[in-house]
Amino acid sequence: MRLVNKLELSGNLIACRLNPDGLGVSEFYLGEFVESSSFLVGNKGRWRRSVWDLGGVRREWKDGVVESLTVHGDSLHYSLSSGRGSLRGEVKPSQSGAELTEVEGGFAISSEGWTLALVTGGKLKVGGNSYEVSYDDGIEVAVAGGDSKALERARSLLGSGKDLESARREELSRSLQRVWNGHPLWDYCWYVILSNRVSVRHPVLRAPFTVPSKYTFRHQWLWDSSFHAVVLSLYDPDLAAQELENLLTSQRPDGRIPHEIFLSRAKCRDFWGVDDYSPPTTQPPVLAVAVERVLSEKWDDRFAKLALEALVSYDRWLERSRDEDGDSLYSYVHPLESGWDDSVRWDEVKRGEGMEPVEAVDLNSLVYKQRRVISWIARKLGEEELARRFEEKASATGRMVRTLMWDGERGLFYDLLPGHVKSRVKTPAAFMPLFAGLADVEQAEALVSHIFDPKEFWTHFPLPTVSADDPKYDPRGYWRGRSWVNLVWFTYKGLRYYGFREEASVLARRLVDTMGTTCRENYDSSTGEPMGAVDFGWSTLVLDVMRDEGMGQQAGRALKLASQ
Repeated sequence: MRLVNKLELSGNLIACRLNPDGLGVSEFYLGEFVESSSFLVGNKGRWRRSVWDLGGVRREWKDGVVESLTVHGDSLHYSLSSGRGSLRGEVKPSQSGAELTEVEGGFAISSEGWTLALVTGGKLKVGGNSYEVSYDDGIEVAVAGGDSKALERARSLLGSGKDLESARREELSRSLQRVWNGHPLWDYCWYVILSNRVSVRHPVLRAPFTVPSKYTFRHQWLWDSSFHAVVLSLYDPDLAAQELENLLTSQRPDGRIPHEIFLSRAKCRDFWGVDDYSPPTTQPPVLAVAVERVLSEKWDDRFAKLALEALVSYDRWLERSRDEDGDSLYSYVHPLESGWDDSVRWDEVKRGEGMEPVEAVDLNSLVYKQRRVISWIARKLGEEELARRFEEKASATGRMVRTLMWDGERGLFYDLLPGHVKSRVKTPAAFMPLFAGLADVEQAEALVSHIFDPKEFWTHFPLPTVSADDPKYDPRGYWRGRSWVNLVWFTYKGLRYYGFREEASVLARRLVDTMGTTCRENYDSSTGEPMGAVDFGWSTLVLDVMRDEGMGQQAGRALKLASQ
């Protein structure tokens, strides 16, 4: 795989981006422990040619200078073939009080038990958390992250850039050869989901997991990892089950599964004001969807029992904590808990940092689905009474969604505001009952017409997060009009479930064609312009769509090989 003008590289915790405006490395991250927006920045300028491949990035400049960057594991190597000048940088540790210490030929900085070390053959000048590296005839810089031996490892990398590049190329080639087939979007998305994996020494994140983006979102989220597991199940069901392990083992005694698990305790404290690795919230209950997919690909009694116990406990927590009126409909109580952070859906009910409870269509569709999954697993494990009980619970929630949330005149499902007042904000959440399989046939037929209406949801990149005819619609607004691949995936699956195969294929083709060779967090719904985080994990859900549609050269053969 070769890409032109892609400047990002990631390893395990290290992720970086070459300076788009000149020489050097602009952005740099060691997980959530150390970060920089000007890591090794040189003179401004325009390069002549830039090529990214599995080994790294190579840029050629008009004056004949060649710039090379590679990252593997928690090591980085950067070099300039010639030239004279300097590179300036600054780093920010997650923990206040962490100091940059100058050592021979470089520096070291530690934060929350993690160390970042940089060494160079150039002349180094350090001041506070800033530094400058000057050079007379090219330069070589080596970086290592990890424990107290990081400095030793960094020094060993000087003169070994080609070795690091070869190690990166070999590891990625080995993991990707099972699924690559020549389709640009297919191949690139497999690179994204597999290279976003992380393994750390951590008191909570004990199992390897997948971050949403190593350049923006650098810890584990509940619904992100659930989507990641769906995709990974196509590659290796055991790897997909491992993706969910931290979520299951971090479940709280009361049954809540945390919203997110930070790498850095200091980052959680800064964002949530909580001295912990997780906040006191949850996220949309997509976990059961992921569990069902993993067990459908490969049944495992141990994992099934672990997941069943966690899902039952989680469901009980939802009953106690998110159903104030006891009507079998459940509420979001915080915008961030919904996953739809700044959505128009919450404008009427926001109260400071929180909001009034909203009985949301998507939440209740997922609770319905979760209960059906619990029933399925229980029956497979011979727990018939538990299976019947959760079938009844699912039916109760499904019945309430079909009756109280449905507007027959408009042919849509709506969120319920306090007092069971319909919201009237049209969003793709209305299509979640299709995914869950709880809509009746007439409701399903009515919903399809909205999906393909260009005045509502059939935009250039389909399914904007609020209908295009809403006065607050902003095609570039975060959850206020941009389009997200996960919402397209939910709707696509729902269309197939109800037998709208042709319509699902039309949606799939629009998704694949608009994404092109990108895998971004979200997209401008009116133009398809990629936006948000680079190499975003859940956007690889397009792989599941492509698999269903048989898209991509030899897609079926690739997945068959992956299972061998």
